[in-house]
Amino acid sequence: MGDGTVVLVAEDDPVSREIMTHLLERNGYQTVVAANGYEAMEAITPEVDVALVDWMMPGVDGVEVCRRVNEITGGVAYTIMITARAEKSDIVHALDSGADDYMTKPVNHQELMARVRSGERLARRERELARAYAEAQSAAEHDPLTGLMNRRSFDRELSRHLCELREEESLALLMIDIDHFKRVNDHFGHQAGDQVLREIARLIEREVREGTDIVARYGGEELVVIAPQTSSHCALEIARRVRRRIARARVEVEDDLISVTVSIGVAILNGPADDVEEAVRLLIEEADRRLYEAKHAGRNRVAA
Repeated sequence: MGDGTVVLVAEDDPVSREIMTHLLERNGYQTVVAANGYEAMEAITPEVDVALVDWMMPGVDGVEVCRRVNEITGGVAYTIMITARAEKSDIVHALDSGADDYMTKPVNHQELMARVRSGERLARRERELARAYAEAQSAAEHDPLTGLMNRRSFDRELSRHLCELREEESLALLMIDIDHFKRVNDHFGHQAGDQVLREIARLIEREVREGTDIVARYGGEELVVIAPQTSSHCALEIARRVRRRIARARVEVEDDLISVTVSIGVAILNGPADDVEEAVRLLIEEADRRLYEAKHAGRNRVAA
């Protein structure tokens, strides 16, 4: 063990600090060293797996450092408080303050390494659990084919943005449908259709405002864009830009180059809504109605 594991050594005594650092590095651990509480607070990063923290340090004590380690690492790092204080009340106070373990000075080197290895195992397990949770959360919120937000996430985000809408602000909703998509599946196969959907999603993401607009898969070959703080004029510009970009694109699938077009319906909400749930319903209905108008007018166009 030790390969790639980061250990914070926060100890104001130079001899103890040097001994612990040498011992850890000899066993394959990466060390981050701090000579006082202030340095320790600056040295803490999310990558820290184990923290060896002296209780009594100049500036900031070990209790506060432990709290900061837990805050920055999200509780992943394993913190070991090291001190000459050995009263039961001291141990209880250290553990209640956020330390995971406690060692008294002088530190036995074999015991220290055993506790570090134990902390390393627990930290790795916590990281694996956090990673698995993040992946599960992402899978629950994103469409597996396109990687876009799914319908559930779209509903939540639209409601949230409408709740936050203020006076003099506008929000636009773009409903986008791939024209004659069934023909793509029938002629080229469903795998080709999937590839076209993925490429259309990527093209839309490139044409909207990164970090502001939200692109989601609404269902089937329908995609949507939530454009906060967007006037009717700007929403039309975004929609027209998306339509033109897709009309020019060619999706390469094996030996075929597939071209498609989209129809887009645009709806706008100006100012806050008294009833957010009703506003969501009406906005979606309006965007869907405009999309139908674009389809009925010949497709490959924008209606608002």
